[in-house]
Amino acid sequence: MSITRRAGARFTLFLLTLVYVVNFVDRQLIGILGQPMKAELGLSDKQLGLLGGLSFALFNALLSLPIARLAERRSRIAIIAWSVGLWSLATAACGLARTVPQLVLGRMGVGIGEAGYAPAAQSLIADLWPSRRRATALAIFSLGVPIGILFGAVAGGWIAELLGWRSAFVMLGLPGVALAILIGLALREPERGAQDAIAESSPPDFRWVVRTLWSNPAFRHMAAGATLASIGGYGITYFSVPLLMRTQQLPLHTAATGFGIVAGLGIGIGIAAGGLIADKLRQKDARAITAAGGTMIGLLFFLAALGQSSPVAIAMFALPAFCGAHLYFGPVYAATADSVGPHARATAVAILLMVMNGLGLGIGPTLVGMLSDHFTTSALGDQAAMCATARSTQDLCSQASAAGLTRALRIDALFYIWASVHFLLGARALKADQPHSSER
Repeated sequence: MSITRRAGARFTLFLLTLVYVVNFVDRQLIGILGQPMKAELGLSDKQLGLLGGLSFALFNALLSLPIARLAERRSRIAIIAWSVGLWSLATAACGLARTVPQLVLGRMGVGIGEAGYAPAAQSLIADLWPSRRRATALAIFSLGVPIGILFGAVAGGWIAELLGWRSAFVMLGLPGVALAILIGLALREPERGAQDAIAESSPPDFRWVVRTLWSNPAFRHMAAGATLASIGGYGITYFSVPLLMRTQQLPLHTAATGFGIVAGLGIGIGIAAGGLIADKLRQKDARAITAAGGTMIGLLFFLAALGQSSPVAIAMFALPAFCGAHLYFGPVYAATADSVGPHARATAVAILLMVMNGLGLGIGPTLVGMLSDHFTTSALGDQAAMCATARSTQDLCSQASAAGLTRALRIDALFYIWASVHFLLGARALKADQPHSSER
């Protein structure tokens, strides 16, 4: 790769990663601002989970595939620019919402906009970096997740504390519009397959892509493991700030800042380490074993963190938990890119993300919210109606709400066991047979 091309690839990777930061800032704001939204609008934890998860994930999952198919044929740069602009405006609109239905519409807009981004962006990156360096490049791109969580939590918490939660949505949503314009003006479409010594050609039939992925047992198990880990991870991250506020009586900006630093560092280290491991290990089954070990580490440390009684102790256990639980990113994305040729990667990534986001994000926060309401109501008994109608901070209601959410998160974390089983099965499949790499 020439110096000019290398510089262009690095700039593109930097800009796409920056946009991914904005992506996760906007995606997770419901979780960060959930407690003040709950107090002002009288929301239940189930409603918070639906706003954070299902209302976003439904349209995100349904539209990711058709937009990805369009990205196989049309300009990925244009698709990315329009997607960023749409979800940024929809995020800002959430701050203007006065009713729950209006919030749902805003979250749907965020889900629709974000549906077009990751598949097209990962397809671009795969055409800029050779296979031997692709997992590292995709892991760098995935660092947008922890950086977005860190920045979104800190900025969202402080803005909400000073100006209100509505201002946080508007102020953190609108910068994405400027990024959308910059992408359209500064980036250029790379040649498809240039890093794989495959000439430009028409994308394969969609049914071929589905058959190729489904016939690959390694991909099936890796995708299943990533989806189950996402259920656990999204449930935990969306309710971490409300949990800290309820169990530790922390103000919003303190809880959000603490969560952002711990989760951002932990997830960032985990994703980066997973990408480096995926590129360094010659045996691909070892990548999957690393993912399995990481999810089990995440489970053990998350359960330990939930049993602590002080913020410092929680942080000490949560940091390695977030780190281990996200080692799977690099191996899973690399396995997906290796499973199909360059003209089907956007579609393959869309299929992966459709399952991960549609089930992971759709089920995780919603399940935690439902379980939290159930356990809280059970603990309160006949006094549950009083807590549901009053905005008081009575000790009984607060303690029951904190205990109910803690129990819900313990159950949610158990999905990591199931995920590790699939990663181990993926390792066995990778050892027996290499992923398909040719197109028909």
